[in-house]
Amino acid sequence: MKRFFKYINIALLTVIMLGCSGDDKTVDDVLANVTSGAVLRTIDIDNNLVYNDITLSFETGSNYVLTIEEQDAQQGELLESIEISARFVENTRVDTNMDGTIDDDDANLTTQVGVIRTLTAADFQPGSRGVPITEITFTADELVTFTGVDEALIEGRDDFELNFVLTLTDGRTFSEDDASGNVSGGSYFSSPYTYRTPIACAITESLADTYTYQITALTSAPGGRSNCPAAPLSGQVTWEETDTPGEYTTSDISFGQFDSCYMDVFSSITFDDVQIVWDCINLVAEGTIETVETANGNEDEFSYVYTIVSTSGSDMTLDFSNSAGDRGTVILTRPDGKVWPALLTR
Repeated sequence: MKRFFKYINIALLTVIMLGCSGDDKTVDDVLANVTSGAVLRTIDIDNNLVYNDITLSFETGSNYVLTIEEQDAQQGELLESIEISARFVENTRVDTNMDGTIDDDDANLTTQVGVIRTLTAADFQPGSRGVPITEITFTADELVTFTGVDEALIEGRDDFELNFVLTLTDGRTFSEDDASGNVSGGSYFSSPYTYRTPIACAITESLADTYTYQITALTSAPGGRSNCPAAPLSGQVTWEETDTPGEYTTSDISFGQFDSCYMDVFSSITFDDVQIVWDCINLVAEGTIETVETANGNEDEFSYVYTIVSTSGSDMTLDFSNSAGDRGTVILTRPDGKVWPALLTR
């Protein structure tokens, strides 16, 4: 018996040693590559680019701040320069020629790449780890002026693309093309060399209110567990402010659909951090409905997706569906004749 346990202990020790060796291998490989090359390690990103759809301009103080660290075989002594290129990228293109597709024949605000700034070793300071570190700030004004994009035509979810090329004193260069997966997206060597700067939208008004709704179409999920009644269904839903502008708690993420389709199916129903998020040009349903089934005690959760179909004055038509497969269409009406924000119009 002692011999048996001895063999088990030896086997376990072997597994542990192999496991540790495997964990270290990736780091060893990366460090070996760094020894013969160099990386720009991302330390921090602070994106404060916020666009106001009413003023058609960036909010005061909008900027993008990037903190990077240069690592090479000689603790930064090989750093010669870093060339930074920029361009504007339109992610919100529409079918401007109305031919049913978004292609090269439609308007495109995306600009050409150009060198916006060049850093030298003098722009870095010794960091706490003994290698050069620097903080780079790009203001919205600088990015707009350099790229030449028409600021009045920018929308939230567009962005600026920044590309970095690192040059060493021996003439070698490193860019996005040289970064392996372990370097560009690793947990330690996060060195993508390319950064995208998603533009946020200014929250220009509050959507906290009590809305009336009418479900005009409702379809049960396959499988027979849900049994949705025929439309129309009507009711009210209340959105309340949270500490974060543009995020609202909701009294019913399903507009009455869940209770109507799953009557007596669940013994326990819990709303888990259910919110509505005004995400630039979309309304996003976050959180889940947690359930326990009466018949068998099985636990399940339901998440929801909203798609804005159209808006007309105070009415918004939404298609919605949940993760089980139930789906429907609802008309959501703002009180007192309030119209929906321009960003949410379709």
